[in-house]
Amino acid sequence: MKVKTQIAVKTTNSGIKVIMLADIMYLKSDGRYTIINLKDNTSLVVCKNLKIYEELFKDVNFVRVHNSYIVNFQHLNQIIRDSGGQYCVLFNDKVIPISNRKFSRVKEYLHY
Repeated sequence: MKVKTQIAVKTTNSGIKVIMLADIMYLKSDGRYTIINLKDNTSLVVCKNLKIYEELFKDVNFVRVHNSYIVNFQHLNQIIRDSGGQYCVLFNDKVIPISNRKFSRVKEYLHY
């Protein structure tokens, strides 16, 4: 089986963009659309929902950490917990919430 290194996505302006998976920091749900946030601090709004990407990336370094977020764990710096919950902190200092329901999956993925 060939490992995915890039994907082609249909953007909301009817274009098709090829993205390297390593360049994706995280994906955020926006209703029927998904916002793909890249390591160069740009983002793309694409015409598929987050569930599609969860399935597409299930065998690579991406983990659904919240109903609204999928994180590329290549860019994960740390996990923090406080009285408000638990969070992924990425290398660019972006903080992504981890839902209580997904936290066990995150720990499992990290072998914690």
